[in-house]
Amino acid sequence: VRTLGFEAVVNPDISKIRNIGIMAHIDAGKTTTTERMLYFSGYTRALGGEVTFRKILRERAIGMLTAGMSTRAVELNVNFSTISHVDFTLEVERALRVLDGAVAVFDASAGVEVWQKLFVVKIINHNINKLFIKLISLKNKGVQPLLDAITAYLPAPNERNHDLVRWYKDDLCALAFKVVHDKQRGPLVFVRIYSGSMKAQSAVYNINRNGTERMSRLLLPFADQHIEIPSLSAGNIALTVGLKQTVTGDTIVSSKASSAAAVRRAQKEAESKSSSQRESSSLALAGVEVPEPVFFCSIEPPTLAKQADLEHALNCLQREDPSLKVRTDLDSGQTILCGMGELHIEIIHDRIKREFNIETHLGPLQVAYRETILQSATATDTLDRTLGDKRHVVTVELDVHALMESSTSCDMTFEEEVKTQLSAGVREAVENGVQSAYLQGPVLGFPVEGVKTVIQHVSLESGTSAAMVSACVSRCMLKALKLAGGQVLEPVMALEVTVGEEYLSPVLADLAQRRGTVCDIQSRQENKVLLATVPLAEMMGYSTVLRTLTSGNATFSLELSSYEPMNTQDQNILLNKMAGLA
Repeated sequence: VRTLGFEAVVNPDISKIRNIGIMAHIDAGKTTTTERMLYFSGYTRALGGEVTFRKILRERAIGMLTAGMSTRAVELNVNFSTISHVDFTLEVERALRVLDGAVAVFDASAGVEVWQKLFVVKIINHNINKLFIKLISLKNKGVQPLLDAITAYLPAPNERNHDLVRWYKDDLCALAFKVVHDKQRGPLVFVRIYSGSMKAQSAVYNINRNGTERMSRLLLPFADQHIEIPSLSAGNIALTVGLKQTVTGDTIVSSKASSAAAVRRAQKEAESKSSSQRESSSLALAGVEVPEPVFFCSIEPPTLAKQADLEHALNCLQREDPSLKVRTDLDSGQTILCGMGELHIEIIHDRIKREFNIETHLGPLQVAYRETILQSATATDTLDRTLGDKRHVVTVELDVHALMESSTSCDMTFEEEVKTQLSAGVREAVENGVQSAYLQGPVLGFPVEGVKTVIQHVSLESGTSAAMVSACVSRCMLKALKLAGGQVLEPVMALEVTVGEEYLSPVLADLAQRRGTVCDIQSRQENKVLLATVPLAEMMGYSTVLRTLTSGNATFSLELSSYEPMNTQDQNILLNKMAGLA
């Protein structure tokens, strides 16, 4: 093993780069394994600093591993995913998005767990080469063969085929996959460079935001240390300073002209192959699919004077974390936090206090329900309003229909005769009115899904504004949705509990009280694995209850399964609760 020189680390040949992830279940040994990899590659000089090492991983979640075995010199960009909780699935997803290979670490003493099977499928879906090798990291066994295997079996960036990237040829094409905020330097954006090179003090074009930004500095991340560099080539992971509008999932290229040239190249080939690519107006890399939040609560600053500071903090945190959504309640004017779980929102609350020095108050945590309709209905509405010296008159007639049960989206169409009669501006105003109505259902005001709207008639007098058209359509939609009979849909979670057999009975009894449905009970060595589905609303504080029932001898995981209709009795209980009657 030998340590590489500065130039080889900062500006390596692309064939000597491995962008890999070290992934595992909680306590399976990924931190220990990674620490040993750093030590035996010559990058660190001592073992045993795991507490500090974990702190570095948490702070930056990005690191560089430099390894040189025999005559080979390999630079490994290691994108560490150390978060194991279901609330932070997106953290792992966006790390996987920029990797070319993965090392999966399994705890042999625990046997093969259900999550591990799912985990391997997830890796395959991301088209990542995976590497399995027998090692005992704590006793320093098998680490050197692992480093050799990474070198031999996992691909360099130029050995991976990215169909979209080839249209950019030697021009810059990079993906922003993580944003963190630094008090001194502002937003720091992590990017994976797929083609071309990135240079400090240069302008870049963001395809998703349709705007040009200037990058002031370019840094190479080594855990919590950053080395400033003038440029970086394809295959590398870089840290940029100065990109104030870029968010996770955005595609960065050298210029708008470069993006247009790539589109022309793709369209030229598409024309010869009659491909659907000719319809594309831009070539953006696939970002991260952000799941919809399942919990929400209000958040308030200590005083009105701190409201602007809170809004700034929330804007920063939303750029860092795409799964965090912030909205304003139209009725109360309150700021609403929407997140992936109790822990997710607790951590956001703590970060606002710790990083932005704002003491905030959180309202009660609530479940993010959805709504649909039970049948079809027709409604008509007329809006006649005078503002100043202008009279606005519009009449709308529309139908709403329930889509298939499995549909999680909404749709809208115009009757063909209506579509041809309306101008593009009026059609857009009608569509805006329908989409606005889909955001607030007829029962409790939650977003609507599984509904199709057909616009049957629209008439308006000259001078009627687009805003009035949208307002009339939204009002008519609400009327139709109420006539169609509202149905509340609740998030149902897939639950897995691993527990000793002696504690299985009380766990099952507790699950029955939570409206849970047992799907299967499996054996895993001396333990039982309970697989069930349970409404999310019934899982508040479950970890504390489970710990009490089993004397701390159980673990569990939750994952959103689907949104299911509530039965009449449960829906009435919820309606009374929301109305303050229960």
